[in-house]
Amino acid sequence: MAKTDLTKQAEKCLWNYTNKQSVFGCFEVTIGWFGKERVDFMTYSTDNTIRCYEIKVTMADLKSTAKQTFIGDYNYLVVTQDLWELIQLDNSLGWKYYYQGILVFKNSSVGITSVKKAKKQQVSIGTRATVLESMVRSLNREVGKYYKIKPYWEVG
Repeated sequence: MAKTDLTKQAEKCLWNYTNKQSVFGCFEVTIGWFGKERVDFMTYSTDNTIRCYEIKVTMADLKSTAKQTFIGDYNYLVVTQDLWELIQLDNSLGWKYYYQGILVFKNSSVGITSVKKAKKQQVSIGTRATVLESMVRSLNREVGKYYKIKPYWEVG
């Protein structure tokens, strides 16, 4: 499915927000070998911190049955200002995002505002290894896309 302009703007804002020395990021990280879960954006920093970001631009997207993968030390929901206002009015979502931070992006610039700090979660050593391996595989996929190289299993 093609990304909306609003989703692309959220990605641009996230990249700008996290693009710092000692922080490495990757979009669309598939978790595990042939995994069914995907994190919209993930960063790993040299202090051994994993941050996961889920981008949601509509209430329907937020309430969809698509898995939201929050497996980092810190996890964030990234939303528009309009969606953030709706979330605050929707009592059915109250507890769901207790541990997650909320980042609001502007659709007219590359700015992001933190409106709720994420709480640190314990990530097991096994999960940490899986997440980092998944990020490396996803980064490798991005290099292949950049150079327009087919994966080895597609080369005849």
